[in-house]
Amino acid sequence: MKNKPVFIIYFIMFAILLWFDRFTKDLVTSNMEVGDAIPSQDAFFSIHYTVNTGVSFSMFAGHPEALIALQSVLFVGVAAACFITYRRLRHPLLQTGLCWIVSGGLGNLVDRIMFRHVIDFISVGDFPIWNFADMCIVGGCILLGIYVLWFYGKKPAGPGAGRRDESRDEPRAESRADE
Repeated sequence: MKNKPVFIIYFIMFAILLWFDRFTKDLVTSNMEVGDAIPSQDAFFSIHYTVNTGVSFSMFAGHPEALIALQSVLFVGVAAACFITYRRLRHPLLQTGLCWIVSGGLGNLVDRIMFRHVIDFISVGDFPIWNFADMCIVGGCILLGIYVLWFYGKKPAGPGAGRRDESRDEPRAESRADE
């Protein structure tokens, strides 16, 4: 791999995001019981410990083996996409988005394998309760959307991009001598 330092940066980002997801979940599970809530002063935001045996918005609840298998396949697919695109498409927005998605996916997969459910605890308004891994997945998808809409297929601007090439404005010395 040509750019090993860049790959290491993404690996470190992946490890930090995965660690932070696990840290926040451990913090909640060690200090709260399922169903406990700690509201903020305005009650719009709260830490509300709950478990999710399904996927988004508790769909497919009660089928942990199927969800583990499905999530494992998706995780392997996205991880493979990371390595394939890393070699071909080195745009930082794409790589960061994929890194966030993989770290969030693995964070929730670890929960499913260890506990047969995902630990959720962030509650904002009337939106369903979520966790840091979910935030990584959604944030990564947003970054991928931005990449696809504005950067995919376009050549990156190199040094001097946007500058006018003044040497083309003046006729060549040879052509002046011919006149």
